[in-house]
Amino acid sequence: MKKIFYFLSIFAALILSSCMEDIDSWNSETLDYAGRYVFKLMSENMQETYIEYGSSEIQIYNTAQNVANEIWLDDGGAAFPMKSKFLLTGDASSFKSTTEDFAQLFNNILSIDDLPTPSPTAAGQTVEEEEKSYIRATILDGKILPKQATSIGGNKSDSLYLKIKLYSGTAIYESYEKPVSLRKDPAVAEFAWKFKSATHDSSKDATYVIGGYRYTGMPEDR
Repeated sequence: MKKIFYFLSIFAALILSSCMEDIDSWNSETLDYAGRYVFKLMSENMQETYIEYGSSEIQIYNTAQNVANEIWLDDGGAAFPMKSKFLLTGDASSFKSTTEDFAQLFNNILSIDDLPTPSPTAAGQTVEEEEKSYIRATILDGKILPKQATSIGGNKSDSLYLKIKLYSGTAIYESYEKPVSLRKDPAVAEFAWKFKSATHDSSKDATYVIGGYRYTGMPEDR
C-alpha cells in the first residue's frame, strides 16, 4: 500500500510540475501580440508586393523583462533583416511605437551585428559604414485582429497589419582585444569589432507594410 501511495504521489507531482510549466510558458504580458505570423511584404501604399505569402515568417514575443507593450519583432533575417525591440502604445487591436525619434529607438541586432571586414589589427581602431541599412525602426501603425484573416489554405486566423519605418545611415565600429578565453591561441592577441554608435540619414528611410496572419499549423497554410 505504501508503494502504491508513493507512486501516486510522484505521478501527482509530475502532473503539477507539468501544469506549472505550461502556465509559466504562457505567463506573458504581451500574449495578445505574441506568435508566429506568415506574412507578405508590401510597399507603403500596398501597391507593390516584394515578398509573397508562404516564403517567410515573422515572430513577435516578449522581452526578458516581460512587461506590457514591450516586444521583440524578429523576421529571422528573411526580409529586412530585422530583430529589434519595440516599445508600444495602445493595445494589440491598435498600436504604434512610442516614438519616431531615431535617438530613442532600439538597435536592429541583425544590422549592427553585421560587422565590418577585414578584422582589426589593434585595439582602439574605428571604422565607419556610411550606408548601413535598417539600423533602427519604428512601427507607425499596427493591428492584430482575432479571426479577421483567411489563410492561403482557406482557414480563419488572426490578422496582422504593420506599417514599419526603417532608418538607415552611418554606423561606427570600434575595435577591442578579445579576452584570452576567446582566442584560438591564448598566447596570440586577437581583435574584433564592436558597434559604437550610429547617425541617421533621413534620405535613406524606407517604409513598408507587413500583412499577414497568425500561423495555424495547417500544412496548406504554408
